[in-house]
Amino acid sequence: MFHRPANPVPLACTFGIRADKNRSRRPRPWLALTLLSAAAGGGDVARGADSPPDLTTVGIEAVMNMEVTSVSKKPERLMDAAAAVQVITSEEIRRSAATTLPDLLRLVPGVQVARVNSNTWAVGVRGFTSTLSRSLLVLIDGRSVYSPLFAGVYWDVQDVPLNDIDRIEVIRGPGATLWGANAVNGVINVITKSAQATQGAYASVRGGNEDRVVATGRFGGTTSSGAAYRTYAKYSGRDAEFHQNGDDFDGWHLALAGFRADADRGERNHLTLQGDLYAGKAGQRETVSTYASPFIQTIEEDADLSGGHLLGLWKHRVQEDSDTTLQIYYDRTHRGQTSFTEDRDTLDVEFRHRLRFAARHELLWGAGYRLTSGDTSSVPTIEFIPEDRTDDVLSGFVQDEIRIVPSRWTLTVGSKLERNDYSGFNTQPNVRLLYSPGTKHALWSAVSRALRVPSRVESDLALTALVDPTTPTFARVTGRKDFRPERLTAYELGYRVQATERLFVDLALFHDDYVRLLSLEPGAPFTETSPAPSHTIVPLVFGNGMTADAQGAELAWDWRAAATWRLTGSYAYLDLNLAPAADSLDATTEASTKGASPRHLADLRSSLDLPRNFALDVTLRYVGRLPSQAVEAYTEMDLVFGRRLGHGFELSLAGQNLLSPHHAEFVGGGSAAVEVERTVYGRIVRRW
Repeated sequence: MFHRPANPVPLACTFGIRADKNRSRRPRPWLALTLLSAAAGGGDVARGADSPPDLTTVGIEAVMNMEVTSVSKKPERLMDAAAAVQVITSEEIRRSAATTLPDLLRLVPGVQVARVNSNTWAVGVRGFTSTLSRSLLVLIDGRSVYSPLFAGVYWDVQDVPLNDIDRIEVIRGPGATLWGANAVNGVINVITKSAQATQGAYASVRGGNEDRVVATGRFGGTTSSGAAYRTYAKYSGRDAEFHQNGDDFDGWHLALAGFRADADRGERNHLTLQGDLYAGKAGQRETVSTYASPFIQTIEEDADLSGGHLLGLWKHRVQEDSDTTLQIYYDRTHRGQTSFTEDRDTLDVEFRHRLRFAARHELLWGAGYRLTSGDTSSVPTIEFIPEDRTDDVLSGFVQDEIRIVPSRWTLTVGSKLERNDYSGFNTQPNVRLLYSPGTKHALWSAVSRALRVPSRVESDLALTALVDPTTPTFARVTGRKDFRPERLTAYELGYRVQATERLFVDLALFHDDYVRLLSLEPGAPFTETSPAPSHTIVPLVFGNGMTADAQGAELAWDWRAAATWRLTGSYAYLDLNLAPAADSLDATTEASTKGASPRHLADLRSSLDLPRNFALDVTLRYVGRLPSQAVEAYTEMDLVFGRRLGHGFELSLAGQNLLSPHHAEFVGGGSAAVEVERTVYGRIVRRW
C-alpha cells in the first residue's frame, strides 16, 4: 500500500468528525481529505530495506511460504501445516480499518465477530458464538488470556498496540494436543514484533466520531551490550454506541504502558523479557436481583479494569535440528463490576524440547505447570462458594512428526496429558496426515479430541434471578462439583493449492461431534424464608445434558489481479445442531446456542496501490441472521484511503460500517440491543 522511506521518521495523528448520539449524523471528511490533498505535493518515497513487504506486490509464493508456529509450536510453512490455519499479517493489519483485536478477527473465514456494545464482543469459531468466547483459547506471545473464572476472554482489556503485532495466527478447530484444555473450537495466537524490528520512534494519533482519541507512542533502541528494547504507551477513549433511548452507558477508556527486550547471547541463545501495565474503565449496564422490594435493579456504572504481566522466554539451540524453550510468566488482573469483583494472580511455567532422531522423526515434547488464585466478592444474589480459590494445572505433551515419504507424506501423532483440580486427569490426542503431491498442492486430514474443563462458574456459582415480582419467585442457577469436561471429537479435511501464478485457494471441511455440553437442568420449586420476605425458588442446576454436531466448509482465496491490486475473500458455511441427551430436561439451551451463530459468513477485500503513493482498501462483509438474538442478516463495508508521505509521515481516512447509520450485531443478554454505528476516523502516523 505505502512505500516506506529509506530513513523513516515516525509521528501519527488521526482526524475524525464529531457527531452527537441519536441525532442526524453529518460526517465531515473534508478535514482529512484536505490534509491528504495538501500532502499530495510530496514526491514518491523510496522503500527502505527494513520495510515490511507490501503483499500487493509480492507473488503468491509468499503466501504459500508464510511462516506459522501455532500448529506445531515450531516454525513451518503454511503449505506444510496440517490444520485450518489463517495468518493475519502486519501489512494486512496496517491496511485494514480495524481498530481493535476482535475487529481484526473478522478477516478470518469461519470466525464470527459481533460487537455487543462499545466495549463488549461476541466471538465464535465454527459456532458457539457468545460474549464469553468459550472453548476458544486466546494467547498473546504464548501467554494465555483465558479466564478460569468463567471459561472465556475479557476482550475489553486485550488492547494490544496494533502496530506492534507481527502476525495473528488463527487455528480453526482443535489445538488441544499442544495448547491444552479449552483449545476446543480454535486457537488465536497474537505474536508481537521483536524489539529488533521496532527500532527508532513511532507515534500515532487517531480520532473520529466513535474512537474519540487513540494515541500510541513507541521508542526502540539498543544497549551497549547489543540487546534491543522498546517501550510503548497507548491510550484509547471510545464513545458509546447507538442507543434508541439515548442511554449511552458503554463508553470505554483504557491506558496501557509496557516494554520488550530481546538479546542474543552467542549463536545459540536468545532471551526475551516483556511486560505491561493497564488501567481503565468500561461502561456497563447490569440487571441485579435483590431479595427486597422492588426485587430488581438496573445499574449503569463503569467497570474498574487494571492488571499487568511479566514474561520471560529463553530459547537455546542445541544443534541445527534441536532446540529447547523455557517460558515463565506472571499475570495479575483486577476487575470490579457492579455485581462482582475479582482479583486473580497466575504463574505459568512451560518447557519444551524439539529434536530429530532416526532420520525421519521429529519429536516435540514438553511439560508445564500453572498456579492460579482468584479472590472474589459479589452481591448476595451472585455468589461464588468459596469466595477464594487456588487451583493448579500440571501438563505434559508429546508429538512425533514422521516423514513417511520425505516431501510427500507426513504423519503427525501426539497427545496432551493434563491434570486439573476440577476434572482430574485428561488426555487429548490427535492424528494428522499431510500429503504433498507437488510444490503447489497440499492435502491434509486430522482427527482430534479436545476438552473444555469446568470453570468456577460450573463448579462454584450460585446465581439468583427474579422471575415474578408479584409472588415473588426467583430462578437459582447453581454449579455442581461433579461437572464433567465438555468433549469434542473433530474430523477435518483440507486442501491448499496455487491454482495459477496469481491465485491461491484454501479449503477446509469439518465435522464436529460434541458430548457432555453444558445444560440447565430444572428441579422442584421450594420456598425460602431467609432472607425475608418469604419467596419461591425455582432451581436450575448445571449439567452435562446437551449433545451437538456441527459440519461445514470454509473457503478462502487470494488473487493478485495485477501487480498493484490484491483481491482476497472467503465464505464459510455452518450447520450446527444441538439436542438434549435422553436424561436431560433442558428446554432452552438448544435454541439459544444454535441461533447465536450465522449459517453463512462471507467477505471480499480489495487492496489497491494507486499512483503517487496513495492506496485504497475496501472490505465487504456479509453475516447471516441470528434467530436467538433477533438480528437479521446484514452487509457492511469498511474503507481506508491513505497516503504515505516523505519524512516518515502517513495520513489516512477510514470508515467502518458505512452502509447503514447503525445496526444490531448481537444482543448479549440485554433487554434491548445496542446498535453498532457508522464510524469515520482519521489517522496520522510518523516514524523516525
